[in-house]
Amino acid sequence: MQITSQKKILILEDYFKNISNWTFFELYLFGHAMPFLDEKFMFHLFQELHQKSILYDNFRYDSFSMLFYIYNNIILFMLEHDHLDTAELLIQKLTYYFNQQEKDYYHRARLFNLQGLALYLQGKKEIGLSLIKRSNLISYLSEHSSTFINNEKNYLSKYLTANELKNVFDFSKIKL
Repeated sequence: MQITSQKKILILEDYFKNISNWTFFELYLFGHAMPFLDEKFMFHLFQELHQKSILYDNFRYDSFSMLFYIYNNIILFMLEHDHLDTAELLIQKLTYYFNQQEKDYYHRARLFNLQGLALYLQGKKEIGLSLIKRSNLISYLSEHSSTFINNEKNYLSKYLTANELKNVFDFSKIKL
C-alpha cells in the first residue's frame, strides 16, 4: 500500500502534535517541514512553541541559529502568502530577540534581508531595497559563496523587478 503525500503530511502533523519534549531535532524538522504543512496548523504550532518559550529556553547559545532559522522560514512563508502584518510582527520579535544576543554577520545580513523584503512588499520600496542591498553587501564583503548569493538573487527575483534586482546585487564600485 502506497502512502500519498497528503497522508505523509498528516502523519507529520500528528507527530508534531504529540511531541512532549521538543529537542533540536524536532525544531530542525519543523523548520524544514513548514512549507509543506497546512498554513493554519503550521502557524498555530509556531505560536504554541513561541508562547511556551520552547524556541528560546533550555538551549545552548549555538541554537540561536535554529531559532533564527525557524523565524526566517515562517516570515518568508508569511510574506509569500501576503500576510504582511504577521510577518512584520514576527520580524519585530526576532529583531528584539536578536538585539539581546551577540551579533554575527550572517544573522545580521538575514535580518536586514527579511526587514527589507517586508518593507518592500508593504510599498516602502526605497528603504526596503536599501536594506536588501545592505544584506547582500554583507554577504559579498564576507566573501560568502557565490552559490549562496545566486540563491538569494533567485529568491528575490520573485518579488523585485529586473532593474531592482540588478541594483541590489551591484557591487561594481566596491573594491576588495
